[in-house]
Amino acid sequence: MLPVKSLLGCKSICKSCEYKVIRIAQLHEDDDDGAGYVFHFVKVEIYNLSTNSWREIDAVVPFVWFFPCSELLFNGHFHWWADDEDHGGESMLSFHINTKVFQQIRLPDVCAFPDGNERAFLVLNDSIALLLFNPSYQTSFDVWLMTEYGVTESWTKLFTIGPLVQVKRPVLFWKHGLLMEKANGQLVWCNLKSQRLKEFQVYRAQESSRAVAYSESLVSISQGSDIN
Repeated sequence: MLPVKSLLGCKSICKSCEYKVIRIAQLHEDDDDGAGYVFHFVKVEIYNLSTNSWREIDAVVPFVWFFPCSELLFNGHFHWWADDEDHGGESMLSFHINTKVFQQIRLPDVCAFPDGNERAFLVLNDSIALLLFNPSYQTSFDVWLMTEYGVTESWTKLFTIGPLVQVKRPVLFWKHGLLMEKANGQLVWCNLKSQRLKEFQVYRAQESSRAVAYSESLVSISQGSDIN
């Protein structure tokens, strides 16, 4: 059995300006027929740079899906794509780094995993955008916007990008367009009005392209406790 870990960092919004990191570790294994998995538990830890220590958070957290661009830091909250066990669908799991409170925000009813689509959470017009897409030779991207934070009913479909040839996934809304990754790892920029592509001579490791705001640091982070 191997844990799947998500490691994200942010600058805490507080007077002391402490830097903190939240880590979610999940433990699961393949089921007997190899067609799925058996989910065991989730462990949540927070690292505080000022005290150089990890602390486990006592919380019941649903299963979190780990895909490129399916996790987002926005307005002091971390967000992940997660199951919605109460309603039998999908949700965006939110965690406030200061209050240490989790919240589940349901995704639009059009989301019904497994439907072949991946999900990406990005920031557009100072709001959280959800992009639904199925990576293929020609990929289309449905863009939804949560116009009122935390309100499921506020999810609104804005537009569809594509189909775009050999474009695999979104990376970041940037300069009135969308930075994207091609199947070979090359970065391209899509003009949202014309939907024309501009290629950059920049290649990134496939399945690992992320765009985040960060502050450089030479301080190393110690490991958390082992999962038994």
